[in-house]
Amino acid sequence: MSLATSLMCLSGIVNASPFSSCPTQAFLVQGSTAKLYGVDLSTGYVETLATNIGTSSKYNGVGFNYEDGYMYGWSYEHKTIARLGEDYSLTPLTLTQLIDDNFFVGDVSINGSDYYIYKRGSGGTHGLWRISLDESSGNYLNPQRITDGSSLSLSIYDMAFHPSNGTLYSVTSAGDLVAINPDNGTVNFMGRLPERGTFGAVYFDLDGRLYFSRNTDGRIFRVDVSSSDLEVEPYAQGPKSFQNDGARCALAPVAPLPTTEIDFGDAPDSYGTSFDSNGARHQLEDGAPILGTLVDSEVQAPLGVESDDSMGSDDEDGVSFITDIAAGQKALISVKTTGNGYVNAWIDFNINGEFEDDEQILQGRVINDETQVLSLDMPADLQTGSSWARFRVSDTPKLPPTGGASGGEVEDYPVELYGRRVTTSYYPSESGSVTLAYEDLWPATGDYDMNDLVMSYSTQLITVALDNDPANRSVYSIEVSGEILAIGASIHSGFAVEIPGLPRSAVDQDNMSLKINGTYQTRAFLEEGAGYENAVFIVYDDAHDYVTRGEGCEFFRTEDYCGGTSESRFTLSVPVSGDVSDDAIDDLLFNPFIFGESARRIEVHLKGKPPTGKADTSLLGSGDDASNPSAGRYYQTASGLPFAIVIGDSWDHPEEAHDLAQTYPSFEPYASSGGSTNSDWYRTENAVTSKLFQE
Repeated sequence: MSLATSLMCLSGIVNASPFSSCPTQAFLVQGSTAKLYGVDLSTGYVETLATNIGTSSKYNGVGFNYEDGYMYGWSYEHKTIARLGEDYSLTPLTLTQLIDDNFFVGDVSINGSDYYIYKRGSGGTHGLWRISLDESSGNYLNPQRITDGSSLSLSIYDMAFHPSNGTLYSVTSAGDLVAINPDNGTVNFMGRLPERGTFGAVYFDLDGRLYFSRNTDGRIFRVDVSSSDLEVEPYAQGPKSFQNDGARCALAPVAPLPTTEIDFGDAPDSYGTSFDSNGARHQLEDGAPILGTLVDSEVQAPLGVESDDSMGSDDEDGVSFITDIAAGQKALISVKTTGNGYVNAWIDFNINGEFEDDEQILQGRVINDETQVLSLDMPADLQTGSSWARFRVSDTPKLPPTGGASGGEVEDYPVELYGRRVTTSYYPSESGSVTLAYEDLWPATGDYDMNDLVMSYSTQLITVALDNDPANRSVYSIEVSGEILAIGASIHSGFAVEIPGLPRSAVDQDNMSLKINGTYQTRAFLEEGAGYENAVFIVYDDAHDYVTRGEGCEFFRTEDYCGGTSESRFTLSVPVSGDVSDDAIDDLLFNPFIFGESARRIEVHLKGKPPTGKADTSLLGSGDDASNPSAGRYYQTASGLPFAIVIGDSWDHPEEAHDLAQTYPSFEPYASSGGSTNSDWYRTENAVTSKLFQE
């Protein structure tokens, strides 16, 4: 839509006074009828500033102008820029030209001279705009388009100016940290962050650290944009919303107010205890759940002081360790809460001075104003020695071991650990993963774009030395992890893993678990049925259930610029109760496969991997498939092309309907040679890049 040349006429406008001082660390606007909140970024505590700001619609793309003391944003009701003053009432401003559209991404420059708005998409009014706020300028309130949406195409929901370098920053829904030049709209993709979602509010502090809040769960993250490693910290737990927008007073500190009552932990500061190290902290609120019956507060946990009890009462009264914490054994732990809440807890099992993700022993455990005695499995590879445990209670199901929260309490406990001789093996490595990709029309090759299901995948095997003999080892547990990266199929396939060498009868079914997107599954996932020699686990009945396609997209991340969100990260934990020698499991890739939506009998496996006992083996050798079970040949064409592949690295998959062999010309020689040539076929530099999926 082109710019209209007529002036915008608005009547009845009343100019409110500016804010005399910044009333809050950060502002948050939520709701289809805009409401204004103040946010304490240090804890995520939210207070209501105004439920009526003088509009019946949205107020978005907000930014605070420290020069004149007003907040500026885009009023959906008036289709223009509007400012907000100390009476929390909108004043629409008359632009010199009408922009007949709405914007939800915006911010005010640090010097307060310009307001910037952005809308993704090509044509019309889409793109990056600058509107002067300088009343002495000849361009005052004159919208100027810097670049159109086809040149600047980003899935962002808010943006913020850096406090010193004059650049706009944001985080895309795919987790890309981007820096935008406000003068010409050019973009610098700085790196992929581990968090994805709709980040509707972003802020900076004076040290150049970016805070970004995810709408769906309210979690606030922090990243230093000047750092080379771009490490993301879970910083605080804020409010969740389907619509978020944030602004911040440029000179306001991100720190607890002197009068704020906050409870900190007791562990050494390497665990994240002081505020300076983003320590676990809870802003005390009346009626919020606590551990035990006592809680005290500190103005701020001082750096280097290991115990908050030096500043208050001994309030660690919610947790008791009834039994020893011994490797491979169950530990009995008593947890008491006053009030109803969710408990998250960690033990530093490897005694490295940090609470890591795989050291979480309780995740969102509901304890309603009572005492529960919990029986928890301790890992087989924990170290022997003195360590620490951390317990947090709040009304939020998921909390990390560090960062702020509104309401609740944190309690830290010194603990003794008792280990045993174990060995952990990883596939492909301790921190790495491979990529699995499947073609789902087997025994036909179909379009052979190999993107019908694309996943990251890794495994680990823990074995225990029997009778202290390192050469005589038994399987203790198995873990399989992964995540959906793309789905380019209308067929709703499931995903499963067979573990060759592990009899179904040897699985400790009482203690096995499957966690998807942080939630433990209650459905049956160890498959039953006659004819099985090995245990088979159904991870997804339907992979489509765990992704959300982008708006207007037919598939998930296989059409150019068609992304979405994935809530598919899974961890399958398989404790072994039977006597299974480690020699019985000689391939840590195992046998991952997909199966048909309408018929469990149709399976697609990696080349050379046999089907399970539930597959219809009469289909082997039919269509384009040239399987020959007597020769140990499975799931390949006559020329050796597979129907599924495993790549030992991250991988750029083909765009929808682009044949794999045409996208990566070296692939067919590689497959036909049995892998003896062109082993680097999968590298991006060896691809026809126009046929690859573009984020």
